Amino acid sequence: MREKPAVYASPLKRSTGRAPNAMDVDEEVVSVREISGHADNDRMREVRISCPDATGLGCDITRMLLDFGLIITQGDISTDGKWVFFILKVELAAGVSPHWKLLKTRLEKVCPTTNNTHTLWRWHSNPKDFQHPFLLQVTSYDRRGVLHDLMHTLWESDVVVFKAHVTTGPSEKVLDMFWIYDNRCELPDNHRVLEISDRVRDCLQQQDAECSITPAPPETCDEDSTSTIIKRCACKDANPASPLRKIISSKKHLKGSGGAAAARAASAVTSESDEYGKQEEVLVAVDNCTTTAYSLVNIMCHDRKGLVYDLMRTMKDIQIRVAYGKITVREKGMCEVDLFIQEPDGTRINDMDLLDELVERIRGAVLLPVRISVKDVYDGTCTELLVSANLDSGGRGRPRVTYDVTAALNHMDLCVFMADVFIEARLGDTERRPQELHRFLIHYKDGRRLESVGEKRAVYNSVRAQLTGTQQAKRSMATSPQPQPPTQAVPLSLMQSLSAWKWQS
Repeated sequence: MREKPAVYASPLKRSTGRAPNAMDVDEEVVSVREISGHADNDRMREVRISCPDATGLGCDITRMLLDFGLIITQGDISTDGKWVFFILKVELAAGVSPHWKLLKTRLEKVCPTTNNTHTLWRWHSNPKDFQHPFLLQVTSYDRRGVLHDLMHTLWESDVVVFKAHVTTGPSEKVLDMFWIYDNRCELPDNHRVLEISDRVRDCLQQQDAECSITPAPPETCDEDSTSTIIKRCACKDANPASPLRKIISSKKHLKGSGGAAAARAASAVTSESDEYGKQEEVLVAVDNCTTTAYSLVNIMCHDRKGLVYDLMRTMKDIQIRVAYGKITVREKGMCEVDLFIQEPDGTRINDMDLLDELVERIRGAVLLPVRISVKDVYDGTCTELLVSANLDSGGRGRPRVTYDVTAALNHMDLCVFMADVFIEARLGDTERRPQELHRFLIHYKDGRRLESVGEKRAVYNSVRAQLTGTQQAKRSMATSPQPQPPTQAVPLSLMQSLSAWKWQS
């Protein structure tokens, strides 16, 4: 029998509706403090959160940490269904700058509040809080790294990009189109438009750069892209019909009707089938002997940026309640996660089919949760980098994908000639959510495409390293061939083939 964690009793205590004194630091909901013994290290902090609980709140908190480029090195999460506590030690990933005050402010916006701490908190969407999409258009002269800088500027402006189309013309002029929503819900007020526009112009450092923000035409917005509200509810209000059971039922129905191939496709949750990727060892064990009220899931794997977010996102997607979680990063970069979980009705998971499906989905979440593809397109005239990631249950894409990918390309001295970000639904698959695709046409500064397998593998490894925070992307490609004589910046064959490279609306 597995020994219970020392703090395991916390999720079982009856809630008083108030946070314990140990967490009540000046009655702050969120505190970001220096770590004892590391006061001179500005790259490490301890994040403490004490607030009313809500189903999916763990996903939203860890998503915010990922959005700031933070890796959780140690943590405890505990809830009794009314009040939740987070104590997380975080560290900035390589190449990420600290924004601790901004982190505190944005975490406070995510955390639910209540006027009566003795009643269970419930989320009620206010119509004025629904965010409307806007179209940001920027015209400027091209330079290496401009897309990366613009993504960072929009992030600092508290603006989220859910769709984008970036093109470079023959005259070296760039037209950037970003479909955005404003986290502050202040657009289209004039002061907010001016604030964002001024930030964009300061980023470009071009006096003749043009910037405009208008309501996005409905026909250019994907239906799934606009569902950006954070949707969460208290444990008491969670739907007792678990989607996990529906998934199992659907698979059994497919198998029973002879759709074996469809059933196998529905169960495919692994995420690293990329040409240059390889499967990593992931150990997942479920213990139903430690306690009669919870199923204990133990995960042992290599640590990376966004690991806890992917676990919490998976639990939220299938409406599994996490009563207690413990995260520990051990030697040689190994991470161990213990999760005490329940079904929505407050019972542990005893059904073996459900447990098998849960383990399969956890493994898929732990492995690199994006697909990375580097290949030649249009008769070999240009190189396409494609990165895809699933949406979460709130309709939001994975944080920092475009930012991290362009950071990796900048480190490798590669240029982006054209880029698209859009959402693509999986045709004929109603069980799996749509994907957010990030597509880039890349080339060397002299206009050459990536020719060898070694060059493409180097791009794959660099992009993967940046997305996972395992190491900083390398600045050059050791496997690159000797430089060829410069060609024109934009080959004519490339320009002639771009008409087939359509962005979706």
